[in-house]
Amino acid sequence: MKRFLFPFLLASLLLSRAASGAEGFIYFEGTAATVNREVLFHSDILFEQCLLQCGVLPEDQAHEHSLAKIREQLIMDMLALQEQEKLALGQLDNVVLAEQVRKAEAKLASCESPCRKNISVERLAKWVERKLLIRDFMHDRVGIFVDVSEEDVRRELEHREAHGESVAGLSTEDVRREILEEKIAEEIRNWHMRAVSKATITLSPLEGK
Repeated sequence: MKRFLFPFLLASLLLSRAASGAEGFIYFEGTAATVNREVLFHSDILFEQCLLQCGVLPEDQAHEHSLAKIREQLIMDMLALQEQEKLALGQLDNVVLAEQVRKAEAKLASCESPCRKNISVERLAKWVERKLLIRDFMHDRVGIFVDVSEEDVRRELEHREAHGESVAGLSTEDVRREILEEKIAEEIRNWHMRAVSKATITLSPLEGK
């Protein structure tokens, strides 16, 4: 009996659609994508969209993205977390996590979007933890291979001077940090491309692209 009941329950979950309030966002429990057999739901995308609108993480600015763009980023997040789990990584400093959750709660409380009313403290905390795990993985496991030499800094300063930029107020450390951030961002993009090429990803139609 159980082998017949599970597919029925799963189908009911995927096809259900429940409104969470006239002024809030609507949860669509349809499948937005599958990533290596892990399901990404429409409600995950709407949840992410709300937090992006509210600029919840301290380094985020309040903004909006299309559902397709948000899905693309969430797929990248899923690939990072899957790799992190495979490597048995993912330890966060509890003090840092608690502080980031506190800041996120404050950001959400000041958000003017009505969608914030549908976000529980528990789910917000899990979201912050997830984002921090992804950030640490990308910088500690992917960005760790990036290096900036003194020659890189010298060439960058010469390049700026040659193009009429003033470098009088720049320290070599500032320039090194800028180059490092650019190289890490490039390495992360390359990692994403490699991860996508190896993954099994299926996209489903999105409402309100």
